Amino acid sequence: MDYTKLFKTFADKNRTEVVKRLAKGNCCSCDFEKDFDISQPTLAYHLKHIKEAGLATSKKEGTWNKYHLNYDAIDDMIKFLNDIKKLGEGITCGKC
Repeated sequence: MDYTKLFKTFADKNRTEVVKRLAKGNCCSCDFEKDFDISQPTLAYHLKHIKEAGLATSKKEGTWNKYHLNYDAIDDMIKFLNDIKKLGEGITCGKC
């Protein structure tokens, strides 16, 4: 799992909003066009990043792509952050 790509996805406000929209349910690219005030090429760019990071998958249905949030990737991010948190619990810098 490339956590850098996963977390970098959330560094962009539009991508964060797209992921949040996917959390509300699967949707096709036409749904995104209604929900966001960005051009179709810009939306395609963000969806490409989200998919390459592993946060979403898509399936072609007719002329549209239907996008699905990858909850396993979200769970991996949560576990990664919890593991980091556990590493630091009870540790002091030694000078304090």
